[in-house]
Amino acid sequence: MIRPRLFLTLPLIFLVASILVIIPGLSQDQKPRAGRQPKQFDESRFPIAEYAAPDPADPNERAKRLAKGKKYDKSAWRVYPNSVSDSMVRVDYVNLKLPALPFEQSSAVVVGQVTDARAFLSNDKSGVYSVFQIQVNEVLKNSNKSPINNGTTIYVERDGGRVRFPNGRLHMYTIDKLDMPKTGLRYVLFLNEEESDFTILTGYELRNGKVYPLDELPNLLTYESSDELIFLSELRTKSH
Repeated sequence: MIRPRLFLTLPLIFLVASILVIIPGLSQDQKPRAGRQPKQFDESRFPIAEYAAPDPADPNERAKRLAKGKKYDKSAWRVYPNSVSDSMVRVDYVNLKLPALPFEQSSAVVVGQVTDARAFLSNDKSGVYSVFQIQVNEVLKNSNKSPINNGTTIYVERDGGRVRFPNGRLHMYTIDKLDMPKTGLRYVLFLNEEESDFTILTGYELRNGKVYPLDELPNLLTYESSDELIFLSELRTKSH
């Protein structure tokens, strides 16, 4: 789990893009390439957790939720209903040198479609995390601990999401440079396995025959707008 370094709270999340945050250890490669338009922020990609939602009635489901939520307890998000801002951006030591195709850094790599997305609070309600249901079409690298089969459904997680408080107010929790997959779209996802759960390391969106990086990481941008078929062919070659 990446440890947080700095937090930004802003009334309007889109203002984050206009603020320069200088953090020791981050290189200037973080800047978008010349002539490239920054990726537009789409808050609808971030699932919503209900702050006042009751625990699941089913004992088995409740036990699973408690086990998963425990990982996010004592979160640095500090989810708080009376926060004065409407958003919080966590600026971390993201790995700006992550390879464009991080097979070695991943426990598993899959091609699949997002069929559902939900957000949940940690058990102590200090943190929020999002869970995505993935219909797997192709496995490019399989996990040694939890093998994945083509045609099956898996669940993958990413820290962050939106929280709706009892007064109806929505609060956004995001990590700088990292985005969320969108329901209904196809992705290549590079996954880590943590405590028997898969988390998203990074990925690529496959849309209208083109490839788009999920995250604003320098090396991933080299494949932006690439041809999907050529890209998948390269992935299959590197996976062997």
